Amino acid sequence: MVWSRQTHDEEPFAAPNTFGISYDWSPDGKWLLNATMNGILLAPVAAAPHAETAMRSIPYDRPEYFVYQTRLSPDGRWIVFEAVAKTPKLDSALYVIPVAGGTWTRITDGRHWDDKPRWGPDGRTIYFVSGIDGFFNVWGIRFDPATGKPVGQPFKLSKFDRPRLMIPRWIPSVGFSLTQDKFVLTMAQEAGNIWVLDNVDR
Repeated sequence: MVWSRQTHDEEPFAAPNTFGISYDWSPDGKWLLNATMNGILLAPVAAAPHAETAMRSIPYDRPEYFVYQTRLSPDGRWIVFEAVAKTPKLDSALYVIPVAGGTWTRITDGRHWDDKPRWGPDGRTIYFVSGIDGFFNVWGIRFDPATGKPVGQPFKLSKFDRPRLMIPRWIPSVGFSLTQDKFVLTMAQEAGNIWVLDNVDR
């Protein structure tokens, strides 16, 4: 559904069961970026309520991965996303691909679970959540929009390393958003106790 801020009305965007997960708008607001289990799609808002009839596939040849968390760069040229390998280990890494399709460029090394990629407002930094050091934290890596390549090594921005305040281990439930100078994150407080039960043989 598409909701109007002006009228507060909801209108169908596509026919039921024809669309994947919509993660992002194009910078001009004319397209929705959609990820399915098998690909990345752009759907024109003008084609509602049957946007499924006019979707444009972004081609790539990597059937060994599931694609999630697709996000368009502020200049509309690049898509960053999470790719999860179709293996028992389910390795996760971040990649960038041109909007026109083509070769994937690896952004993170995939040795830890990397998720929730988000573009900085200027399109020159990609922020993400990663479990590099045992707890999930916010990390960033510089990006060159001219070449479509990462610049330098990832750098850590948060230090949540205690169960009393941490990013949840169940990462699908985590939301992550940012502005020029703030992050919004789903957080959790975890605690546990050990109990002894008497008279269990009665």
